[in-house]
Amino acid sequence: MILPSTPYIYIIGVGRRLGRLWLWAVLWSLSATLHGQSLALLDTIARNNPTLRAAQAGRQAAEAANRTDTRLPDPEAEVAYLVGSPKGVPGRTNVSLTQSLDWGVLTKRRQLLAEAADRTAASQYRETRRVVLGEALQQLVLLIHANRTLAELDSRLSLASQVEQLCQKKLEQGALTELELNKARLNVAMAKADRQRACDERETVLARLRTLNGGQPLHCADTLYSLPARELCLAGTTPTAVRPAAVEGAEAAVSQAQAELKLAQTQQWPTFNVGFQGEYIRQNNYSGLSLGLSLPLWGNGRAEVRRRKAELLATQLNLADIQQQAGASQLQLSQTTRRLLQVADELHQGLLATQNTQLLQRALQSGQISLLDYLLECSFYYSARTAWLEAERDAYLAAAELYALGL
Repeated sequence: MILPSTPYIYIIGVGRRLGRLWLWAVLWSLSATLHGQSLALLDTIARNNPTLRAAQAGRQAAEAANRTDTRLPDPEAEVAYLVGSPKGVPGRTNVSLTQSLDWGVLTKRRQLLAEAADRTAASQYRETRRVVLGEALQQLVLLIHANRTLAELDSRLSLASQVEQLCQKKLEQGALTELELNKARLNVAMAKADRQRACDERETVLARLRTLNGGQPLHCADTLYSLPARELCLAGTTPTAVRPAAVEGAEAAVSQAQAELKLAQTQQWPTFNVGFQGEYIRQNNYSGLSLGLSLPLWGNGRAEVRRRKAELLATQLNLADIQQQAGASQLQLSQTTRRLLQVADELHQGLLATQNTQLLQRALQSGQISLLDYLLECSFYYSARTAWLEAERDAYLAAAELYALGL
């Protein structure tokens, strides 16, 4: 069963550091609550979703590719036999073995670049996961709303059927006209149509969840939301210790750009080749070590460093932009959720204070009001209940989007 949301919580005068610690504890407890209730269906979707499986495979492939340049290049061996000319000149055998020395490998900078690229691949996977599970969470909220709506419409249909039976009896007693009975019958038909439309909408949500779950059906009959939306509202206004996936990805891009710059700086250094060479002629053999040196005269390494510095600056500016956007988005979602919850609470309190269905039914049964007045009063009351359900749904959709920022 999904637990209802808890009352509002207010914190006054919380310091920045205390706010971070508090928010970390809140989000940790929220995650435990979600995964302990029916929204643990997110775990099932995470395992079965084909997009996430493909993204995970791509991440593993990227991590493997990042390791291809972390070792020294293979040594090169060469053997040549040169035939003497003119006739009688002895042949010569040349042997060489060389090894290139890569400063990026020797200084571990290629290894550091690979680790930074791994973090970039991990952040890309996390962003894909956030998008997929964020949509799944939204669909679960819509499913719970559909379940609540169906329960509401079942109640309305039951009341409409009771009124129809009451009108049938009144008609037999001569206290009601056929025209009024037809109104009661039309009311039942409309209630059935509303219920069927809600069933169709629920099936649409289930079909989307089935697609997200890799074609496997999901079942959820809950009618209470599990997302603690009110705590999420408060969390959204506090400096967060949980980085959104987009921010984490931008930070990984900066780290990778820094590693690429450091590697480019090593490429300006002269590179060395060490090896062994031998020349073998009949009864005359020559062999020894060889040393090669590249001369960075034309400035290619300096141009590469300038390019990497420009890329690093671009990633740093992009990180600042994403951090600002993420903070603004989190605050806006928090405020939207709070406003919608307030609207839903006000409607709910008003409905609790004016539960007129039983009073209206008794008044109709005793003849104190006409059938038309009864239907008009019910229509107004049902519109208010529908508005309450929709406001609550919209609030939890906003809360789901807010929660998904930290997935």
